[in-house]
Amino acid sequence: MNQARLVLAALLLALVVMVDFTSKLMSVLADGVLVAMVVIVIWPLFKPDR
Repeated sequence: MNQARLVLAALLLALVVMVDFTSKLMSVLADGVLVAMVVIVIWPLFKPDR
């Protein structure tokens, strides 16, 4: 029974790390999408008129 508890504790700790990493990764990706949208909106202001 003690070994099962240790395995469960290790599994839960691994899940904590994975969830934290995934949330940081998703935050970075969301920031990248927002920055890309700003660049797309502002880009015509910097292009010379033809």
